[in-house]
Amino acid sequence: MKKETINILIQSKGRMAPHVEKIFKKNKLKIIKQRERSLIGIVKGYPSIKIIYMNTSEIIEALAKNVGDIGISGKDLFYENEPNIQSKVSIAKEYNWGKSDLCVFVDQNWFDCINSADLEDISYEFYNKKKRLMRCATKFKNLTRIWFNSKGISQYELINSKGATEGAIASNISDMCTDLSTTGETARQNNLKPIETILKSSACLFYSKKSLKKRGVKKILKLLSKD
Repeated sequence: MKKETINILIQSKGRMAPHVEKIFKKNKLKIIKQRERSLIGIVKGYPSIKIIYMNTSEIIEALAKNVGDIGISGKDLFYENEPNIQSKVSIAKEYNWGKSDLCVFVDQNWFDCINSADLEDISYEFYNKKKRLMRCATKFKNLTRIWFNSKGISQYELINSKGATEGAIASNISDMCTDLSTTGETARQNNLKPIETILKSSACLFYSKKSLKKRGVKKILKLLSKD
């Protein structure tokens, strides 16, 4: 009887890639590519495993749609997805690397703004005095919207950030932003200060709930959980 293929989704390059490679090597899982730039690989000694390289931001949704069985991505990207996507995917392991905080940043010159309560007051000032909504640049619209709503802040507008989010404030595209931060140095260089943390993120090992029925998936999850 032919074994089902286990598709593992990982990042081909970027800050997570060296850590992922280290985990595979540590557990004697040697990835072999036919060509250097190939987006498909195999694991020596495991003919049923296929490695699929893709953008980290696409991995969670791909698992939910059963394109893959196992994947490594960020916790922030998991929670940024819609609930119907999250419900089909689970976290098997939260790694001790790839750490960053999704923070709320405002201009350092907003001296009276130190928390969400102050930000709510400022949002009303924008609405009443400038006759517009306070603008917030972000790559994480869902998580940011949930945070605003949880704090009772309603007078705001989300601006989709496609580049350096901090630069949106300097160029007057937005008034504040939410962004991932590891050391906070980039924010400081752009005269920004964090007032609250929305989510503490790290790299995680994920799996499609439907894939647990596949033979060999639990074994591979156990191996990749050893970091």
